[in-house]
Amino acid sequence: MESVLVGVDHSEDSARAARFAIERAAVHGGRVAIAHVVYWSKFAFPTTVENEARPAAVTRERERAKAETLDPIAEWANAEGHLETVELVTKVLHGRPSEVLSDLAETGDYDMVVVARTGESHLRNAIFGSTVDRLVRHASIPVVVVP
Repeated sequence: MESVLVGVDHSEDSARAARFAIERAAVHGGRVAIAHVVYWSKFAFPTTVENEARPAAVTRERERAKAETLDPIAEWANAEGHLETVELVTKVLHGRPSEVLSDLAETGDYDMVVVARTGESHLRNAIFGSTVDRLVRHASIPVVVVP
């Protein structure tokens, strides 16, 4: 049984990557974990006011990711009948997406990581490099990039 980790953001491209992984798992039988990573820098120096507001912001970020990204993917999988043969789990995490996904890939007993070629943060990627690029260079398991 194959186990796949899928990294998603709010983009249609990442939803397509998730559908690819779920359809593949439905054919071969397997487990798919879909992870949405809310960007959070461990190097940020928040103010006292920002620290006080952070718990509420985290809750809003988790709810948005679940409602706008993870739930629609799970609903699609259910409507297509894939949940009869695929074990699907969803996660919302915080951190730098490439680092979080790489860490999950290493510790989560996955056979591969699936991500979309492009996502929602084109400007940041142009300046700092892409999540996919960093993930491909650092992941300890194969990374499938869906166009």
